[in-house]
Amino acid sequence: MPEIELPELKIVVSIKQVPDTDDLRIDPVTNNLVREGVPAVVNPPDLHAIEEAVRLKERYGGKTIVLTMGPPQAESALREALAMGIDEAYLITDRAMAGADTWATSYTIAKAIQKLGGADLIIFGRRAVDGETEQVGPQTGKWLGLPVIGYVSEIKSVEKDKIVVVRTTEFDEEVIEAPLPAVITILETPNNKPRQPDIMSLIRAKTAKVTWWNKDDIKAEPDKIGLAGSPTKVIKVQPPPKTRKAEIIDGKKDVEKAAKWFLDKVFEALKEEQSTLKEYVKPKAKVKVNSEVWVYIDHIGDKPNRASYEIMSEARRIADLMDTSLSAAIVGGEGSKALIDEAFEYGADKVYFAEVKGFDRYDNEVYTRALSKLIKKYKPEAVFFPGTRNARELASTTAIEVNTGLIADCTNFDVDDKGVLLSTRPDFGGKEMSTIICPRHRPIMVTVRAGVFMPLPRMPGRKGEVVREEIDDLFTRLKVLDYKLIEKRNVLAEADIVVGVGRGIKSPENIKMAEELASLLGGVVGVSKPLADMGWYPKDRQVGQTGTTIRPKVYIALGISGAVQHLVGIMSSKRIGAINLDPSAPIFENCDFGVIGDIFEIVPKMIELLKSKQVS
Repeated sequence: MPEIELPELKIVVSIKQVPDTDDLRIDPVTNNLVREGVPAVVNPPDLHAIEEAVRLKERYGGKTIVLTMGPPQAESALREALAMGIDEAYLITDRAMAGADTWATSYTIAKAIQKLGGADLIIFGRRAVDGETEQVGPQTGKWLGLPVIGYVSEIKSVEKDKIVVVRTTEFDEEVIEAPLPAVITILETPNNKPRQPDIMSLIRAKTAKVTWWNKDDIKAEPDKIGLAGSPTKVIKVQPPPKTRKAEIIDGKKDVEKAAKWFLDKVFEALKEEQSTLKEYVKPKAKVKVNSEVWVYIDHIGDKPNRASYEIMSEARRIADLMDTSLSAAIVGGEGSKALIDEAFEYGADKVYFAEVKGFDRYDNEVYTRALSKLIKKYKPEAVFFPGTRNARELASTTAIEVNTGLIADCTNFDVDDKGVLLSTRPDFGGKEMSTIICPRHRPIMVTVRAGVFMPLPRMPGRKGEVVREEIDDLFTRLKVLDYKLIEKRNVLAEADIVVGVGRGIKSPENIKMAEELASLLGGVVGVSKPLADMGWYPKDRQVGQTGTTIRPKVYIALGISGAVQHLVGIMSSKRIGAINLDPSAPIFENCDFGVIGDIFEIVPKMIELLKSKQVS
């Protein structure tokens, strides 16, 4: 029996079918991504959203509906959801919808939900593994005018008119109450592991009805769907660049010599000065734009997120290429005002401070309203957001509010001769790089991955112009019932040496060997995605596009083949060393020094040399 009977409860889950990124390959001749023959699967994080919906139906009763926008073959993803226990399925498919960015996709999904007559609860997976944008859920909520709660790690309770959830970011945890209807995005946690359908469920799902709708069925406006309606456009796709010239030796014949050579390279790298922006060299302007470049300062109270100042340096360069000024945008209460002086010291010429009294911590509704007011009034050319969970969510909802495109998870920027911002981001687990523009809408909005750029040198006492806007409308439908900071340092991001472990380690017990090496070198262990997924090591030690992006002095890759998804996360390392038995492993094309050899021979010898102090 359900714990509380809510027979009228209506839950919609929005899912996506994606290429299986594990099967994507780069053609060695053309350097292009090979898509032919790659199987399509349900976006893995969406399976957790389906699981949550089915569990809610089991707890409270009601009806569950799954929908997806995609080509006809996406029907198979819907049938998988039906097999897991979803009641009804809808496919929104129309050639006119092809090529949609997140703005156009979220609009289309919102129209489909309206066609369904709305819902009490709309659930999304946190992210799509082909693009890592984390935008569609919050943006759909904004189109529908509903409260949005992203990054939900637990649904505590649902009542007739409200929901209570736990929202978890990198830095804090909130228990939030919101009125229904609402939109939530679900984190992938061990507590919502997707179920495996039984044989009878699979048989029923195979013959169940799936309703198809086109653009006319959902009354979508033609200029808001598909490629034509998308504010952002992909203008170039290419494989990731190779940025290192590797020095590789064969260590199979003389293990001790190889181990000593490798350690010498490690210690040489440690003696080099850390890659920092000791000084900033202003580039020559390519063009003159009339509006400013902004950076949103993500913070909790008076504590800024370092990523905000990392991207300040790159935004400074872009502003100079555009021959315009750099400004910081801060939203917060009295306790956040200390950030103003700090923003000047890290490079801002001007600070826009939207004062929201009583909201030193992020609230999506209040912060979206405040930032949107600043943008509409002062009309910046571009707004850069750090890639934190709060800032990603805020950027997503603000983009809908100010009617512009949002380019997510960027790692590289440039400006062309016409003044167009070129934003490059990894796609398909980092297997290709897409360069994207926002040709017709302003401001251009981008989120920037943490750990890719270095902050400008801090200049104590530097001042600039302050523009204050007091926000009177502080209404929010989100009620914080409990709050706590997560007292957990990101040791991967802070370490000078990271010893990375991949499938070549063979068993979880063997990771102790890597831990011993890391300990002797004063470093920490990180793992590739497959090891984290298998539970061999904590998820917070995963290095890569979907884990932590790191920037140590030395990264040591043990038995890591060098999947692009992993390479994206280590590319900012000062030096990369690799040990692998396979001479053709991609890691050897993306490292500074490497040994072709067996990690189970070379690493123990390295440990022995370190213990006997034969290297230093």
